[in-house]
Amino acid sequence: MARYYSLIAFLFLLSACAESPVNTPLDTPTSGKITVSCDESLKPIVEAEIAVFQMQHTNAKVNAIYTSEFDAIQLMLKDSARLAIVTRELNTKELDVLKSQNISRARVFKIGYDAIAFILNNQNKDTSFSLAQVKGLLTGELKNWKQISTNSKLGEIKVVFDHAKSGAIRLLEDSVLLGSKLGSNCFALNTNPEVIKYVQDNPNAIGIIGVSWISDLDDAQSKFFLDNIKVAEIEPILLRVSGITNKPIQGNIALKQYPYWRPIKVLSRELRTGLGTGFASFLESEPGQKIILKGGLVPHRSSIRTINITN
Repeated sequence: MARYYSLIAFLFLLSACAESPVNTPLDTPTSGKITVSCDESLKPIVEAEIAVFQMQHTNAKVNAIYTSEFDAIQLMLKDSARLAIVTRELNTKELDVLKSQNISRARVFKIGYDAIAFILNNQNKDTSFSLAQVKGLLTGELKNWKQISTNSKLGEIKVVFDHAKSGAIRLLEDSVLLGSKLGSNCFALNTNPEVIKYVQDNPNAIGIIGVSWISDLDDAQSKFFLDNIKVAEIEPILLRVSGITNKPIQGNIALKQYPYWRPIKVLSRELRTGLGTGFASFLESEPGQKIILKGGLVPHRSSIRTINITN
């Protein structure tokens, strides 16, 4: 008899497990908990977006992993993150990974535009570069600051990136080097703040960072960084607007006058309307777009005006 009741109890538990909400969505568009992966160069703007989203939806928790662009995408492909916030879409090989998991495609949310900035030590008097000089800096053809300015008192040029798998490296290899590799004068650290600190401490260095780290002029951290480094001006691709410097500011990025702009996109593996979709939709919405605008970047759904004031 005891064995009979034990069997009944086992079958009851088995039935309960079968009916338990294992496959029931644990999150909704405005509640639950998810992990998103993000290109670390976009961290300031993404942190601002998460803070406001969670303030509006107190039952939602968005945990962000900040890493390189490559690793952010890999985390999403491996289902370690629901979303990847990066500056490109998936390539064919990456799409095949999703298809092998019965996900026909990644949903893409377009949320804005940023750029990569070239930063210099405050002692450096060279504050603008032509497109040809940028290429020479990246290939290592330009090895000494005297090759750029004969009056320069600086020495060997060091070009420093935020990460070896950086989206900035990918962009410059594709658009400037056309598939060639970086010169031996180029190396990578781990984060954008490390690049800023390195440039601050090394007069010979030129750093390449995501502009969101220095674009919000109301942010104390951005202002601190800008007090300790210079932002270089780059020769424009389009006809220059008289009186406007060609730095990576909103107007120049919006007009695509600054050459090294890039889109910001959210890649989602979510097959249903869960918290991932809710957060991505918030980024596309008017409140989310206003945060991008306030952060000194270019929202996808709004226009930017560049006003030239003369006396």
